[in-house]
Amino acid sequence: MLLPLTTVALLNAAAVSSPVTTDQLPNLFVAACLDGSARISPGDATAIGFGELPTSLRSRLGQPRSAKIWQLRGSGRAYLYLLDYASKDSDSRVCGVASENLALRSATGAVEARVRGYVSQDPASRSTEWMKSDQGYRALTTRAGGFTILQVNWLRPELAEVPTKQ
Repeated sequence: MLLPLTTVALLNAAAVSSPVTTDQLPNLFVAACLDGSARISPGDATAIGFGELPTSLRSRLGQPRSAKIWQLRGSGRAYLYLLDYASKDSDSRVCGVASENLALRSATGAVEARVRGYVSQDPASRSTEWMKSDQGYRALTTRAGGFTILQVNWLRPELAEVPTKQ
C-alpha cells in the first residue's frame, strides 16, 4: 500500500469516461488512495486551492502543511485530495475523496471490499474505520459537513513516498 503521489501526474491521463459519476467515486478513491493508479480524462478534474473547498469540508480536514486538491466534474460537489500534515511528534499524509452526493453505505461497501477482500452482507450506513497497521494506514468512511468522506490516513509517512512519474 502506497500513497499515490503519482496521482498528480496521472490525473490528466485518459482513462475514466467523462465525466466522473457519483457511482465511480468509491473506485476512484480505491485507485488513487490505495492502489496509486487513478486516471481521469482531461478536463474532468480541476486543481483548486485548499481555501476553495467548502467551509464545512475544510474545517473537517484541519490545517494541512500542504495540499493538492482537485474538484471533480460531473458528480455534484466532489473532491480528490492529498494532504500533508506536520505535528511535533511526526508527519502524516492523508488521501481522500469527498462528495455531497455519495451514499455512505455504497462508499463503505466499496472500501470494505478493497481493504478486507469482501463486503459484509449489510455494509454499515454509519462511520466505519479499518486499521491496517501492518500496512501502515487507517482507512475510513464517514459523513461530515454534508459530505461523504472516504479517506486513508498514513501512519508511517515513509510508506507514502512514491516517486512522481513524468
